[in-house]
Amino acid sequence: MPIIVDKDAKRAMLLKAAAEVFSKKGFHATKMQEVADGASVAKGTLYEYFKTKEDLFLAVYDAWMTEFEETTRERFKTAEDALSRTDAIRDSAIEFYEKHAKQAPLLLEFWAHALRSEDNRFLKRVRSVRQMLTELGSSITQELVDGQFFENVDVESFTLLETGISDGIFLAWVLGGQAFPLEKAYVFRQSVIGLGLLKPDAREILQEKLQEKLEKGFL
Repeated sequence: MPIIVDKDAKRAMLLKAAAEVFSKKGFHATKMQEVADGASVAKGTLYEYFKTKEDLFLAVYDAWMTEFEETTRERFKTAEDALSRTDAIRDSAIEFYEKHAKQAPLLLEFWAHALRSEDNRFLKRVRSVRQMLTELGSSITQELVDGQFFENVDVESFTLLETGISDGIFLAWVLGGQAFPLEKAYVFRQSVIGLGLLKPDAREILQEKLQEKLEKGFL
């Protein structure tokens, strides 16, 4: 009887092997044969699934981002209020970064490659993730403004700034050798932003809790 191969499972196995090799050697230094060896398959088998090394590199990132997007959207959808939705986005990002902590430099390399490559699929994929986060963040900010929790603020500008701060925390975490707890850093960021934008009534309710987090810091 012929052997039935689960192509989805095999593709996922190839992507896992590729992520490990790319993380160790970098995209440009990696050879397709090394990925095939890491997956214990023939190089021809690898090419059956991915025509080029760039296709494979993109597929690794796309798989990671698809998982992140699905998790974030599901948690966002089931959260009960704006503050819970904020936590849902934050927790999804922390969980993703910590899951891929050993491969974090690969994310930075992908972003750099997206900016250099003539293949616009890379930059398009990066921007699609950022667009999702911007849309979710904007909806939360508008909800907090409309609910009289936040002072009036230009939602688009604030969301862009907040997303940039989040990226900066991740970058500092990677470049600093992951020497500080990522979750505490993101909570600290939320506390700083919260105290800066909270309306007086909301500030009175949350002041003590947020102030305690500011004083403890995250280092």
